[in-house]
Amino acid sequence: MTLVAGAISLMDNYQQSAMYYTENHRNTKIALVSSGLGNVERGFEVSCARWFHALKNHTDFDVHLLAGGKYPDAVTVPNIKRNSLLLKKLSELPILPEKMRWELTYGVEQISFLPGLLGELAKINPDVVWVKDVPLAHFIMAAAHLPNYHYKVIFANGGIFNPQNYKCFDHIQQLNFGGYGVALEAGIPGSKMDLIPNCLDAEELWEQCRDTSVRQKYGIAQDDYMIVCCAAWNRYHKRIDYLIEEVAKLNDPKIKLVLCGVEESDTPYLKALGEKLLQDRVIWLTLPVEQVPSVVAAANLFVLPSLDEGLGNVLIEAAIIGTPIICHPHSGAKFIIEDPQWMCDISANGSLASRIVQMRENPPSINSIDTLRHRVYEKFSDRHLVQDFSRMIEKTLTPPTRKGAVIH
Repeated sequence: MTLVAGAISLMDNYQQSAMYYTENHRNTKIALVSSGLGNVERGFEVSCARWFHALKNHTDFDVHLLAGGKYPDAVTVPNIKRNSLLLKKLSELPILPEKMRWELTYGVEQISFLPGLLGELAKINPDVVWVKDVPLAHFIMAAAHLPNYHYKVIFANGGIFNPQNYKCFDHIQQLNFGGYGVALEAGIPGSKMDLIPNCLDAEELWEQCRDTSVRQKYGIAQDDYMIVCCAAWNRYHKRIDYLIEEVAKLNDPKIKLVLCGVEESDTPYLKALGEKLLQDRVIWLTLPVEQVPSVVAAANLFVLPSLDEGLGNVLIEAAIIGTPIICHPHSGAKFIIEDPQWMCDISANGSLASRIVQMRENPPSINSIDTLRHRVYEKFSDRHLVQDFSRMIEKTLTPPTRKGAVIH
């Protein structure tokens, strides 16, 4: 791997040219809202925290973070957490499909989060509220019409949502061309949208890759072929069952599968499947977000088995870290990665197993890994995207008269 050398070179090149958006915005108040932040670490929650830090570090906006759990510099809003013991029984109801069970507990979290959130918004009196969670966003939008609430709502389309579910918001942040195009076809005007993907602090990400003891810590030998996947442990979207079954098809004791994620309603089934098919060759890790990059850096291969993604933060991270990738060519992957070398149709049984064999026998070149790293860094570094985000705030508060969106 060329992680350290490539990262240092890239930092040197871009730190000199990094621009900070430092015009005077001290009177503009922004509230970033996430009911799950501090409790779970999905892409929704991680991206919310990253935008908070980017705006706080690189702009003069008066920015506030409102979270459902404890998180540094955030206001904690009381709620019934989706992963609480109180909701655990709901998530285990066998009469409901797994996705519906998850949506039910997630919905309770957002509804219970709302009363405290409205109290905090009344104190802050923000100009703009930014949110990714769809039901919560609708509640916030409705509250904007109440006395003493005078804010605009920016909805960040981080999922694969029907445009009819979000066309009502004051402004929409699309994360990739796919979502933007679908919204246009549905009649949402370009002037109401900006195409701005999730951001990350690449320098911080590289610093988090310093732990070189990962393999030893989890019993993975240096000559083992380590595959890592960072995703929620579910079947209906992330297809963790498919990943386990495809690795098992290879029947190779030197291949180890590391699953970094959090539990969901169907996790017990998945763990039983892993025990049956892979025994001790599968490792389940729920880690603080800052420890995950070192696990990705230690791997020979990163796999994301989902067939559709609004974006896919983990693909951005794996690319910048420099770990070879296999993912399906969905709209999120095409926007992030672009190069088909790293994408493969993994919808059919056996297709992922076959691709893993190919990658193991013919590892990608150092040059191709570095090319991917540079391209993804340029597109997703917070030092670049924060300027676009700032312009989106201004546009939301002062809607343009011209037609068409600003596509960055």
